[in-house]
Amino acid sequence: MIELVLRSLLDITLIGLIVAGIFYAIRVERHLSGIRASRAEMERFVHDFGSTVNRAEAGIKGLKEVARDSGDDLERLIERSQTMRDELRFVVEHADKLAERISSMSVQMRQPAQNPIAAAQPQPARATSGAAGAGGTAAAQTGEDLAETSMEDAHVKSRAERELMQALRKLRS
Repeated sequence: MIELVLRSLLDITLIGLIVAGIFYAIRVERHLSGIRASRAEMERFVHDFGSTVNRAEAGIKGLKEVARDSGDDLERLIERSQTMRDELRFVVEHADKLAERISSMSVQMRQPAQNPIAAAQPQPARATSGAAGAGGTAAAQTGEDLAETSMEDAHVKSRAERELMQALRKLRS
């Protein structure tokens, strides 16, 4: 009888262990199915992440190209602006020289008119650049002729200087 009780206790213990094993097996199965579902989500996430990274890399390459092109354009603009700055500096320097010449000539032209004694004295004749009067003698130039001759004799090197010369001629007329 003890043997029977012991067998019954052993059977009950085994049944309890089997039930506990089944219970844990069901829990493990649920966790495994959750992990499988998470794995599928993770694979989809990794795939989406990979495609996003590829698009980002393509975007970065595009930005680098645009930046490089913009940098090249900017360098060209800087070079052009430096060239224009140098030309403008040249034009301003020559315009200052021309203005000084015109100013000194106008002062010279006003001096005889302001000094009646000097106006009565004969002025030496100045020859134009290659233009001689009748009989081979040089004609005396007025202040306006002098300014025009000196402006025309000045070596015009750029379009800006030509335009400045035209503007000065228009102001004189």
